[in-house]
Amino acid sequence: MPVKRVDERFTSKMAFQTMIDSGLKKKQRRNKALIDEISATIILQEYLYNKV
Repeated sequence: MPVKRVDERFTSKMAFQTMIDSGLKKKQRRNKALIDEISATIILQEYLYNKV
């Protein structure tokens, strides 16, 4: 099975900016699990976008 490597260096910053843009409060933006979840979503979206 082929392995696709992804550069994830800036996804946390992108996720944090997404949280700000969506209007989450400061306390909610400190939730590391939520930042990781949004980062993973960004990585998956980029992968699927480039796959098609």
